[in-house]
Amino acid sequence: MKGSKKQWAFLYMPLIFVACVFMLLFLLIKPYKDTISLYANAITIATPADTSKLPKSIFDEELAEQMKKEREETKGKQTKIPSSEVEYPNLGIEYGSVSLDKQNVQTRLIYGDSNEDLRVGVGHFNGSVFPGEGGTTLIGGHNTADLASLEQAEIGDTVTIRTNYGTYTYKINDKQVKKYDDRTAIASLYEKSDDNHLILYTCYPIDMIGLTDDRLFVYADLISGDMIDPSI
Repeated sequence: MKGSKKQWAFLYMPLIFVACVFMLLFLLIKPYKDTISLYANAITIATPADTSKLPKSIFDEELAEQMKKEREETKGKQTKIPSSEVEYPNLGIEYGSVSLDKQNVQTRLIYGDSNEDLRVGVGHFNGSVFPGEGGTTLIGGHNTADLASLEQAEIGDTVTIRTNYGTYTYKINDKQVKKYDDRTAIASLYEKSDDNHLILYTCYPIDMIGLTDDRLFVYADLISGDMIDPSI
């Protein structure tokens, strides 16, 4: 009987020891969980995307310009794009580019704003309208990468969005720093409009690595670009 107990002891004592070690490590690390998570996020954000795994793209700027010229030739300068002629992207697909003209910045525009999307470009929130549609287009990006120059943008500067169906130029009219969950920062997203507006946002402060509670929002209105007609 004693021999049997000794045999069982050889089995369960190491397990108890390992469990105690893990419990001790958990108790030691728990107070620093948020800090560790912050650094992990920072490393993920700062790690360059694998260029061999870039998102699929339907962006063809030359084709978009050709389509625009054809519309102008057949219908004159004041044209609208039939929605039936627009190739809308699926989530995770590159369909254009975003340029901060004065800052000489250009980055891929991805439909969607997952972590993977934001590692290769800026992400178009799929709950907002497309450039050229009535309403507000919401686009976000990392402050350590594609939108690192967003704070330098000034009222009156222009932002250009080139898509697979046309080119859109916006003029910046406001900049605000607000909490990430402040719905007033994106109030226009829930308002009906016949015009197209743009909101760019990124984590703030700009030089902060990792996730923060604040966001820098830059607001702009469309000044040129053919609107999409949803009725045709």
